[in-house]
Amino acid sequence: MSPTGHLAVGLAAKRLAPEVSIFVFLVAAYVIDFLYFLFLAIGIETIEFDPWSHSLVMAIVWSILTGLVALLISKKLRSGLILGLVCFSHWILDVIVWDNIPVAFDPTQKIGLGLFTKIGFSLTNIQFNAGMFIATSIELAMLAVGLIIYIVYTKKQKRALAS
Repeated sequence: MSPTGHLAVGLAAKRLAPEVSIFVFLVAAYVIDFLYFLFLAIGIETIEFDPWSHSLVMAIVWSILTGLVALLISKKLRSGLILGLVCFSHWILDVIVWDNIPVAFDPTQKIGLGLFTKIGFSLTNIQFNAGMFIATSIELAMLAVGLIIYIVYTKKQKRALAS
């Protein structure tokens, strides 16, 4: 998924752990992509095959590590669990939109529903066509929903503090 969908999850999840900064939620939503760009830069992954960052096995590892770091810093189990799940949501969204997500380290074992492929959208061959319009609409709709959830939650919090 493009960054917009992951951003939506980070925004929407804020209400589940109010003590955690929104910045931390947004970082948790992007941990897998941050690692992808790092691993791409140092040469252990390629655009075609990214098992260290995006495979199911490693997404579980990165999500557990994200949750443990959050738990160690916040001393709150709920914060750790929520942030770990936000990290894992990245993999779930990617499986929905792509058809080439590695399960582990075998390049022949890939999964994904391929929504973006089915509508004619490609990150490697971007064209202004119906697929790009549909993909952008999906992403922006997700962002709008995530933003609305975040805004409604923060307004309720401000009212509760003012009372």
